[in-house]
Amino acid sequence: MSSIASADDNAAFGRRLASVRATTGLNQTNFAATLGLSLRAYANYERGEREAPVALFRALFEQFGIDPIWMLSGTEPTPQRAAARALDFDLVERIDRLIESHLARARKKMKPAQRARVRRALYVLSMEGAALSPTQVEHLMAVAG
Repeated sequence: MSSIASADDNAAFGRRLASVRATTGLNQTNFAATLGLSLRAYANYERGEREAPVALFRALFEQFGIDPIWMLSGTEPTPQRAAARALDFDLVERIDRLIESHLARARKKMKPAQRARVRRALYVLSMEGAALSPTQVEHLMAVAG
């Protein structure tokens, strides 16, 4: 398991992943194949035993239209579809790295719901043309938590 995501984060992601699979009617083997994964790798993600890579978020988005932000931190029990706009996966990765870097420097942890609010705020700011900086991350993290 990654040192970035907690066991609870991975378990919650696994539940959301299982929910997506259930809506497709596919078994684990066929769902994994659709995503380009081995059954073993997929089962590890669904059980919450491994942190999901960005490639999995991309595959869920491209194959089923699932909102990656919902996959990361959704609280709704049913899978949420992405909005019509295209999601910038590179930006999401960059935002997550900025958040993790700030948390590591500050030697702090953040609840998934708080992290989701910061991630969304940074994404929106960036999409509106703001340049992301460690200072912006620091300010948003202070407000969120």
